[in-house]
Amino acid sequence: MAPYKPRSFTAGEDPLSKFIVVQNLPRPPDRQFLFHGIMRPSRGIYAELIKGGKNPPTHFHRSKWEFFRVLKGNLTINLNGVPAHVTSATGEIAVIPYTHHVIYGTPGTEMNEVKFVISATDRPAEDNVTGLDQEFFENWYGYQEDIFERGVKLDLIQALAMFDAGGTYLSPPWWVPFRSWVGLFLGIVMGRWIGGLLRYAPFYPEWTTDWQGACDIMERSYFQWRFVKRNAQQLARKKFEMKSLEIFLF
Repeated sequence: MAPYKPRSFTAGEDPLSKFIVVQNLPRPPDRQFLFHGIMRPSRGIYAELIKGGKNPPTHFHRSKWEFFRVLKGNLTINLNGVPAHVTSATGEIAVIPYTHHVIYGTPGTEMNEVKFVISATDRPAEDNVTGLDQEFFENWYGYQEDIFERGVKLDLIQALAMFDAGGTYLSPPWWVPFRSWVGLFLGIVMGRWIGGLLRYAPFYPEWTTDWQGACDIMERSYFQWRFVKRNAQQLARKKFEMKSLEIFLF
């Protein structure tokens, strides 16, 4: 199924309107990014998940601290299997590395609108290939939207490749021995190494605002340097512009 072909061009959009709306805010000096998000659990991806009795995938970060603060509405953050109901009165929640976690609209309050801010610590100097950053969110959100809104079938290797590029790893079930190590193995070996050899890119020019920065990251990896095409975004933009013009004319 690789290489993947995105169904939309959203690079450079701010706010970025996917199944949630994300807007960049001025980031503190010790944070990699600061996003303002709006989630509507009764719509889009979350509505589909709720209908099927599911939640977004549980995951963990290898080196970054992630921070959540609810501004409005009701959010649940599940930390290592323990759900916590979070509102604006809770304050900031810190998720330390290797904490298995997932966020979703609090059950029973699906019709509410959730506004929140999310941030993470800066990229470690020793990790020049992966990082929880804007490029990761843009690509993961774009891929999820294609899956839930455009009927694309989820490809596990593609998901693992994107997660690994964000220093993020899917959590195996709680009963799996050495759970975190298994998650790291799947992400690095299947997502980065095998995925790279099978031409699964972690970033796509159609979704990545800082495409040159993404190319710099992929260039450092033996398994991903082949995806570095500096003019790919200009070509992709022209393709989508021509497609939009055809739809308008015909």
